[in-house]
Amino acid sequence: MDPYNSVVKKTAPTEALQAFVSEYVFRILTVPKHEPVVKAMPLRVMGSIDFFLGDSFETINCNSNQTESFARCTIRGPRTHKKYIIAISGHFVSFTIKFKPAGLYRLLGIPANLFCNQAIDGQLLFASIFKEITERLMPCSDINECIEIVEPYLLQMALKHAKIYPSKAVNQMTSLIFNNRAPVFLPKVSLSDRQLERNFAKEIGTTPKLYSNMVRFENLLHYKINFPDKSWTEIAYEFNYYDQMHLIKSFKKFLDVTPSDFRAGNFAI
Repeated sequence: MDPYNSVVKKTAPTEALQAFVSEYVFRILTVPKHEPVVKAMPLRVMGSIDFFLGDSFETINCNSNQTESFARCTIRGPRTHKKYIIAISGHFVSFTIKFKPAGLYRLLGIPANLFCNQAIDGQLLFASIFKEITERLMPCSDINECIEIVEPYLLQMALKHAKIYPSKAVNQMTSLIFNNRAPVFLPKVSLSDRQLERNFAKEIGTTPKLYSNMVRFENLLHYKINFPDKSWTEIAYEFNYYDQMHLIKSFKKFLDVTPSDFRAGNFAI
């Protein structure tokens, strides 16, 4: 039995937005005020725009231990490490637009590396459009209502930046990354390695090497969650880590814990 009466619904975007958006996610969670749910925010590969439609919640920066300002709409790029801890209580409602690798850059026309490790208030960056979207979303209680409101705005933004395409070399690199369990090296492409790295950071948000390691690690976590009886040694081998110490270093870098201390329930995965 679910103690928090949680609801999670996911839906694909309309065909015209499938080059930008991976999926929409709608969440409802009801938590007693005196028993907040506390979760660490792990690394994340994809960018997103998140709308928080229920009660406000607390976000603590792990580095400064300071509480971040609550924002109803945030624009987020890749997160390369555990940066925040959130404490949720009351009635939590969120609607998230998850993007494909270069989708955030293509939709907004802003370099993706500016959003890396950031949660930028959308209403400050695009004051009129995201303020209007947020206000219209606030009464929504269903994913389809949210999509009906949001997609016309997204289509307008996509049309405005219709001439922005990811470079061929970046496309090649992201395809290699997602089709290999081991991190990939820079392929021989028409652009120089330095040019590729610049374009990759602009369109995806990080360097190809870091992004490749993040994709592998995120896939490893989901694999462990799906196959809890597999040992970390087995999983390290399956995901082409050199040895267990190599895996431990990745855990410390991305989650600030060791594999033996990792508990999926402690993270918002």
